Amino acid sequence: MKYQVKIRKVFNTDKPVKALASVTIEEKIAIHGVRVVETEKGRFVAMPYSISKDKDGKDIRRDVAHPISAEARKELEDAVFAAYEIALKETNE
Repeated sequence: MKYQVKIRKVFNTDKPVKALASVTIEEKIAIHGVRVVETEKGRFVAMPYSISKDKDGKDIRRDVAHPISAEARKELEDAVFAAYEIALKETNE
């Protein structure tokens, strides 16, 4: 699959969210609000989500879009991480 990733913003803070990105898949589908997150357990790509309430009033977060297979997730993460690394280098120059 062909992914185009645009890093919209890089955050230089101590918070876990390190960047926001938009991903275009096969020049047909765009996903906005993709986040690069780093925690003590490692770095991962977090997909955009919506928040609703359950019957007890508790927040439920559900991904708006997400990869279906492990292979698709790996491809997406690789594309986002590569764009993120380039954006980091550009912000440090």
